[in-house]
Amino acid sequence: MLLVPDKTKPFILETDASLEAWGAVLRQYDHNGELKACSYLSKAFNPAERNYQIYDRELLAIVRALETWRHYLLGTPHPVTIWCDHQNLTYYKNPQKLTPRQRRWHLFLSQFNIYIMHVPGTKMIQSNALSQWPGYNQTEEEERITMLPENTFSYDPDPDYLVGDNYGYSNDGDIIQISVIDTELQQKIKKSLEEDQIAQQVIKGLTEKELTPLKQELAGWKYNDELLLFKNRIYIPANLKLKQELLKLYHDLPSQGHLGIFGTMANIQRYFWWPGMHAFVKSYVQGCALCQQMKVNTHPSAPPLAPIKADPHAYPFLTVTMDFITDLPESNGYNALYVVVDHDLTKAIVLIPCTKTIDAIGTARLYHDNVYRRFGLPNRIISDRGPQFSSQVFQEMNKRLGVTSSMSTAFHSQTDGQTERTNQEIEAYLRIYCSNHSETWTEHLPLMEFSHNNRVHSVTKQTPFALLLGYQPRAIPHVIEDTNIPSLSERLKQLNQQRSKALAAHELAHALMAQRIQSKFKPFKEGDLVWLEVKNINLGVLHWKLKPKQEGPFPITKVISPWAYKLQLPEQWKIFSVFHACLLSPYKATEAHGPSYSEPPPDIIEGEEEYEIEAIVGHSPKNVRKPQKFLVKWLGYPSSENTWYKPEELSHANEILDEYKKTHNLL
Repeated sequence: MLLVPDKTKPFILETDASLEAWGAVLRQYDHNGELKACSYLSKAFNPAERNYQIYDRELLAIVRALETWRHYLLGTPHPVTIWCDHQNLTYYKNPQKLTPRQRRWHLFLSQFNIYIMHVPGTKMIQSNALSQWPGYNQTEEEERITMLPENTFSYDPDPDYLVGDNYGYSNDGDIIQISVIDTELQQKIKKSLEEDQIAQQVIKGLTEKELTPLKQELAGWKYNDELLLFKNRIYIPANLKLKQELLKLYHDLPSQGHLGIFGTMANIQRYFWWPGMHAFVKSYVQGCALCQQMKVNTHPSAPPLAPIKADPHAYPFLTVTMDFITDLPESNGYNALYVVVDHDLTKAIVLIPCTKTIDAIGTARLYHDNVYRRFGLPNRIISDRGPQFSSQVFQEMNKRLGVTSSMSTAFHSQTDGQTERTNQEIEAYLRIYCSNHSETWTEHLPLMEFSHNNRVHSVTKQTPFALLLGYQPRAIPHVIEDTNIPSLSERLKQLNQQRSKALAAHELAHALMAQRIQSKFKPFKEGDLVWLEVKNINLGVLHWKLKPKQEGPFPITKVISPWAYKLQLPEQWKIFSVFHACLLSPYKATEAHGPSYSEPPPDIIEGEEEYEIEAIVGHSPKNVRKPQKFLVKWLGYPSSENTWYKPEELSHANEILDEYKKTHNLL
């Protein structure tokens, strides 16, 4: 019967490998002190793995077992003891150069708090059976093999943590600990200890032969092999560069995966300690530019809403909002819908079918034929930054006619939220009545427009028709005759009163919306460095799923309002440079992390400056075999500095260019 694993108790991992397969057993002691199996593993090697030498096969068994039981063995409060019958794993004093495969395994193993113990194969019957290996007879060749260099393992001559009922072996075999420090880093720690006055006082107290008051207060401290330990964790002296180097190992490496504050802290405190370690780790992770750029922003800027105020002297269609619904099914030669909404007063709509290729001139003509002829010129047009509205032609026409154009900030359609909400309503109507005959949607527009204008609006508490015409048109025949028909003068008086109430309701809605978000937003200042959310910006990278969540950091060159900011963007970005605050987040630089980008100076080659190319990350056009330009990522610089180059301009980087073409089938 298998024992249910308990993460609060020590684990023993028994592994073995043969020429054909590997096996593993996960064990724990039960409440009676008997060693029980929690789980079994067994798998045959593939043809390539069968060609590994014995030490690689044995280590692969350990790696595979740790991968499978990672949820039990990662971050355990007690060291995980690994039983292995391969004696070569103890030959750590005769170093040799690691192969790339061994280096990968070494990085993986460094995540775990593990100890490898040599145990005779006769005492590991179950794992031997799982690997289908009758016994082990070392060859002379394998006797000469050293598994890993000295800096990979550290020998513990006094394994107190294995003594007791929870472990079957103490000094019966050699015990080795996979260490997270290499020789070079170890020497840096030792050298920094010499410059740390507090550490020197502790060492002095520990090395005194007499029992002094200081020595009595140093419970939990040890001094061993020129390293100072506190509660069996290596003490790191007060050296900023040393701490940064340590955090690079435990946060930046691929094996660590740029974990957050909690994950990084959990990994590093397993082996190291210094006063204020949590605050330092938190500051380091918060200052990591890659984490800020690549991870989802879970705390985006949330400035309070700032609804557009209505003109207190408004009349119908004096201020209008407009937008296009595109990519509709073909219907009577149309595949798009032009939507115009009276913003300030009635909330009435005008629906005009069109094509999605319509330009600024065509948009103006549609407005003239369908809105102007009924309501005249507007004073103000509110829209998004669609090409029809942002074009120079459209802006020039508005200027000559005395019409103010108010466009949203880049990629912030909430500015024109009324039209966006109307679009949702229209699309829902068309799905209801046209889903079975999608080619007929243009025929439903008159009824759709009538339906909207004949319903009570949530803001004005009146129907658009009532505010527009002064009466309520009949949608269907009345059951009884309406005898309460006001005179013309009375109807005009009622219309005036209703419009005044509608404007007051609009003002009330404006105030309530502004208070809806109790925001803690702190406005940015000119000169602040910010990240820009780029989910709506095509930067030329091949895979949008893997592109950065944010780009930058960019300096703010002008504060337009508490909600809109102008950024200094790269010259190759041909986009509008004013953005809403919700697309921006502050760039965090901390002393603990230091500079995130090295920004090395260029080399001078034949009198010309040349920067080192890190990689080619995109090409354009994408769906051709011979692209016209390639997107270059520079070594040591942020991705916002990526630059487009023609193939002939990359003659100094032929090797990188050829490799990119080969990878993406562009040769």
